[in-house]
Amino acid sequence: MRKSGTKTGIALGVSMGIACLYGLLVYYTTGFIYAIADDVIMRDIASGAFTGTPDGHLIFVRYALGYLLSRLYLVNGSVDWYGFFMAGALFLAMAAVLYRGLARESSLLWKAVYTGIVLGLFGIGLLPHAAQFEWTISAAALGSAALYLYVTLEGKRDGQLPDSFLIWLLLLLTFCIRYDVFFMVMPGFGIVFLWRFIKRQKKGISFCFGEIVLPFLVFVSVGAVALIESQAYSTADWKEFKRFQHARSEVYDYSGVPSYEANPAFFEELGLGEHEVRNLRHYALYLVEGLDAEMMEALSKEAVRQAGMEMGGKIKSGLDLSLRQLVNPEYAELSLPTLFFIMGILAFLFRSRKKGTLIPLLLFLGAEGVLWLLLGFAGRLPERVAFSLHLTMMLGLAACFARLWFEKEENGKGNLWKRVTAPLILFLCLGAVIFKLQRTVLWNQEKRAMDDSYQQFKAASREEDGELYFIETYMAEPVGGASVTVKGGQGINRCLTLGDWYTTSPVDEARMRALDIENVEETILNNPNAYLVVRDLEEPGFLGTYFSGKYPETELVCQEVRSVGGRNYYLYRPEKTGREE
Repeated sequence: MRKSGTKTGIALGVSMGIACLYGLLVYYTTGFIYAIADDVIMRDIASGAFTGTPDGHLIFVRYALGYLLSRLYLVNGSVDWYGFFMAGALFLAMAAVLYRGLARESSLLWKAVYTGIVLGLFGIGLLPHAAQFEWTISAAALGSAALYLYVTLEGKRDGQLPDSFLIWLLLLLTFCIRYDVFFMVMPGFGIVFLWRFIKRQKKGISFCFGEIVLPFLVFVSVGAVALIESQAYSTADWKEFKRFQHARSEVYDYSGVPSYEANPAFFEELGLGEHEVRNLRHYALYLVEGLDAEMMEALSKEAVRQAGMEMGGKIKSGLDLSLRQLVNPEYAELSLPTLFFIMGILAFLFRSRKKGTLIPLLLFLGAEGVLWLLLGFAGRLPERVAFSLHLTMMLGLAACFARLWFEKEENGKGNLWKRVTAPLILFLCLGAVIFKLQRTVLWNQEKRAMDDSYQQFKAASREEDGELYFIETYMAEPVGGASVTVKGGQGINRCLTLGDWYTTSPVDEARMRALDIENVEETILNNPNAYLVVRDLEEPGFLGTYFSGKYPETELVCQEVRSVGGRNYYLYRPEKTGREE
């Protein structure tokens, strides 16, 4: 079916317009906020709040994209470009899926039904993640939308150019945001590519070499981004940090820090005492003397050894984790539509007797199953990854269902079905969106109530030149809570955690230089304007025992109590007591 360039442009413009209106509705109704601290930190690096100068080295997000975002902060530092981009990625994904239906030469009733279904699915499954965004899920939305477009791409050459360009753009952005997610959606693309590339005919098979163009352009672009990445992180200090980062991730994300009591000889060999091991367990990496890539690698090796188990145990644990995340009710908003799409596909195939279509469908389900198992065996199925897998499955199967639906609609079948079900579908989708929007408003209010006090404390620290506030990592980093705004201030942040995934990186070293900190522990001990901050508790906890144990002549004394957002922040300074060891 031929599509004119004018109709394609109108369809793309309308889909983008609907997505923008939807985004504005969510922004002005609920606001966009950061779901986790990782995004907040990357925003701070890009904006200059981390080092004083906007920087593209976001560590997790590819440098090519980080560089572009950091340049936007130079244009206008009041706008939270990172936040708007990551939240907007989900609405771009929705626009791409909308475009597929609106670009077809169909009746207005058909387009309305299609639009209602897309808006309903987005409202049910992705609306909360648009209001509380996370970079991993933003990447998954873009990659899954690209897969949807590719599966439903028409076979005729005319009209494919804008579709192919949109697929290319979505995949490139997916890779730039999180390359792991890019490879998560690649199995689906590979199966569809082979199905299109290899033509099955009565006399044998032939090859459609024109199908190579899009994958070739995607991988050339991805290769260029990867080359830029390698150059951006090619210096010796970045390579050393990459070693540290890999080992740190193994310890803190998967294996855990071994206990000192069970491993005193191991830690003595590393030159670490009981109090420093406690610092490690509390993620207070700046308070561990001599911590470098070599020490972290030794710690990682021991942590992996202790966390290891027999192969039988690994298989059982991996299967259990994969199955638990696959059927978890928390993902019902995606898994239930996925089940309905499977049932619809089978119904279409049964009526049309197109049994050959079952082969790519089964291959896709098999590939997704292998991904679930591999990530389960590796113990790497946290909520954001499981959600991304559910999203990929849902949009991949939705594309199969839509393709069969498009074919039936082209044949003029199902008109009575559309007249009967269209009002019902639109009513249900509208109700789902309204219900989810109300729930999202409440969730955002709860998130702000939980996290705003820390963000307010952090923002206030920018106004106090010379003051430094060191926050226990686990008190600050599990929360995001920062609001995305066009009226923000991105002055350098003077509120620091005692360690995190950026510790020992060149951007972290640049931050320390900007704040005139040569050594965190020495700064806490000797700078009268540096404070250890404890939230909600009147006792300094492990920090108190660490400093009193290492420096018997000092103790932590509470200097001030600040109340921010209904929570108390206790500011401590080490003071001489006159005691000697």
